[in-house]
Amino acid sequence: MESSNNALSIPRRLRGSVRRRSSNLIPALLLLPGDRRSDALLFGEWCRLVDDIADNRSLEVSEKRSSLEAWQLAIQSGSGLPEDFQDMIRRRSLDQNRLSEIVLGMLMDVGNTEQNRYASFEELRTYCLRVASAVGLLSTQIFGAQGPAVESYATDLGIAMQLTNILRDVAEDAVVCRIYLPQEDLRRFGVMEEEILNADGGIPSPAMTHLFNHQAERADSYFAKAESAWSEMTVNQRRLMRPARLMSAIYRDILLQMHRDRYDVFAKRYRVPMAKKFLLLLRVMTARS
Repeated sequence: MESSNNALSIPRRLRGSVRRRSSNLIPALLLLPGDRRSDALLFGEWCRLVDDIADNRSLEVSEKRSSLEAWQLAIQSGSGLPEDFQDMIRRRSLDQNRLSEIVLGMLMDVGNTEQNRYASFEELRTYCLRVASAVGLLSTQIFGAQGPAVESYATDLGIAMQLTNILRDVAEDAVVCRIYLPQEDLRRFGVMEEEILNADGGIPSPAMTHLFNHQAERADSYFAKAESAWSEMTVNQRRLMRPARLMSAIYRDILLQMHRDRYDVFAKRYRVPMAKKFLLLLRVMTARS
């Protein structure tokens, strides 16, 4: 296990400092030219690093907050960041306010008790905008795409993907007493927190199935909003945004899998096999704009 000091310190160089994991991002990056792919990978490493800080169970809440606040200060001041990360920020003209938003989202995950609750969808939407939409918007800068339709697509797709993640990870989050589903929705469908926290591999009750289906429909509505923005893009914008298009296809497949299984999220970990990811990659590459 890594030491607290290693987990908390800002490295001098970012590349290679984060343990690589299996990711839906890798096939998508094959759609980028080499220099942009390298920068997208570096940005992905940074996103993984700050996410790991928020999720590190070996750290105290105060340590997590201190580390994330150090990143926030370094971003806002432009001083103390890893050299390669700082160079990439300048090279791609990344919006530092959006980088700060991502860190704010990680701080929402830390909280004071790490038992996250969201009273309403509007509160949850703020979280999604920070941890997902901001990532998408910064990625568009790395891809070289710009324009109102591009920003709308990245924003709505980020929310759709994060809502899909939240639904897929209900059981995993329950293990650490996290419930991201809005409290107003639990009340609406008559689901008690204890039913989610104590499900432990069981079959969702009819009430939970209705709750999960409502969340899936909400995610699907944001995928539909993203599709509307996609239809407004130019041919060149769509070409540049193909990595995001592939990510959309992967996450929509996960959402469909859960729907077909009636949201068996306590017993199954939903993912798209690598072979299917590359089939989706081929479809995106050969799609008519």
